[in-house]
Amino acid sequence: MDSPDVDDPAARLADELRGAIEELSSVAHDPERVAQAAVMAAELRTFLDGPRAERWYEAGAGGVIDEDSGIAFNKQSLYRGAHNPLAPPMDVELVEDDDGRRVEARVTLGLAYEGPPHGVHGGYVAGMFDDVLGATQRMMEKPGVTGRLTVHYRHITPIEEELTLRAWVTEDVGKRIIAHATCHAGDLLTAEAEALFIRVDFTEVQARMAARRVPAPDPSGA
Repeated sequence: MDSPDVDDPAARLADELRGAIEELSSVAHDPERVAQAAVMAAELRTFLDGPRAERWYEAGAGGVIDEDSGIAFNKQSLYRGAHNPLAPPMDVELVEDDDGRRVEARVTLGLAYEGPPHGVHGGYVAGMFDDVLGATQRMMEKPGVTGRLTVHYRHITPIEEELTLRAWVTEDVGKRIIAHATCHAGDLLTAEAEALFIRVDFTEVQARMAARRVPAPDPSGA
C-alpha cells in the first residue's frame, strides 16, 4: 500500500485508524492495554466530533456529479477511500491499451478482511467487484447503476497477497450495460463477476433518496 499523502491529514489519520483496526483484528491483546486504548479511542472520537461532512455526490457544482464529485468519491469510498478507515484502500485506475479500455485495481487485504482460513471474506470479494465494475461506468457517456451482480468463486482469494482486479464493458444497448471482471492473486484466478447496469436519471434518484432523510410530519402536531 502506498504511504498516505503527508499533506493530507485526513488520509494520514485514516491510515492510522486502518492500522489500528488491523492490529485489533490480528494481535493477541493484553486486556489492560485494550481498556486503555478504548479510553483513548473515546477521546479521539470526541475530539473529531463536528457537523456532518459534504458527501461526494454533493461536491459537484450545483449538486451535479462531475470531476469534483469523482475526486470526493475516491476519498470517501468504502473500498478505495483514502479518508475512509474501512477501505483497504484499493488503488483503482482507468487503462487503455491494445487490449481496449478497462478498469484495473490493486489491493492487499489483511486479517481484518478474513473469512475462510487464509482467505478474504466472500462478501468483501463481491463488494470489491461491485466497486471496480461500477468504475467502468466512468467510461460511459451515460452511466448506470448496478441492477444485478453475479459472482463466481473459483478459488479462495488469499489475504496478505496483492490482488489484481480487472473490469471492462462487454455490452451497451439502450438502458442496459453489461460488464465483466476478474480477480487474480498472481497467476491464480480466484473469482469472476458479471454486472448488469441500468441507466437512470441520477438527479431524480438523488432527489428521491434525499427526500427519505426528511423527517415525516408529527401527526399530533407537536
